[in-house]
Amino acid sequence: MAHAALDLPSAASAEGEVPVTPHNNHDECDSTKETEVDGKIDEADDIADAREPEQKKHKPLSTPTNAQPSSPSTTDLQALSWDGDHCGDHVRLSNKTNTMETCILDPEQWNCVLASQAASTFRVRLDNVGRGGDLWVGYCKKDSFVPNGSTRGRFCQILRASAANVTGDETSHPFEDGDVLTVTHHRANHTILFQKNGQDIGIEYEHVTDEPRYPAVVTNSDRVSMTLL
Repeated sequence: MAHAALDLPSAASAEGEVPVTPHNNHDECDSTKETEVDGKIDEADDIADAREPEQKKHKPLSTPTNAQPSSPSTTDLQALSWDGDHCGDHVRLSNKTNTMETCILDPEQWNCVLASQAASTFRVRLDNVGRGGDLWVGYCKKDSFVPNGSTRGRFCQILRASAANVTGDETSHPFEDGDVLTVTHHRANHTILFQKNGQDIGIEYEHVTDEPRYPAVVTNSDRVSMTLL
């Protein structure tokens, strides 16, 4: 069965958000039961007078060999956890809800999870990048979150570095188990940036509106495990 895939927003999409739209919700995760879901991708509705944000791949900044990688200070990072009230049916939370894990039996079963509060920057450790399917990590507005539906936001697609011919593109980058992804919403200059292990990976969203945004994960991949740091 062909699985659903996340599409980059078209020029007509509102705010450049990334949509995922399965048709219905699912039961509790049960390894003895299979669920079949018809899924599709819907483009964002047009919003009058909304300025289109720009998203581009920029060249990662070079770092001197004797310099430490740039990363947020500890004062910039908030104590975050995943929100059990904003969590897909096939996502389990553990480690005082700091760790999320998926158990997805069908690649058309999209599941999302939202952090407990908005944050200007956050870090997640990719404990396991999962098996098959797609995995996206980034920000979304709280009212744009749907646990098993059309969650829209600004995301980086996590590619498995072990896969053949993984090169990445404007919104994707290869990662391995144990890598740390840092995502920062610079509200003053309206950008969202992504780093891997403290290094710029060249993914930037521009003209992002100055609204609170929540860390979020969107995936249809089995055995994804991710911990908020």
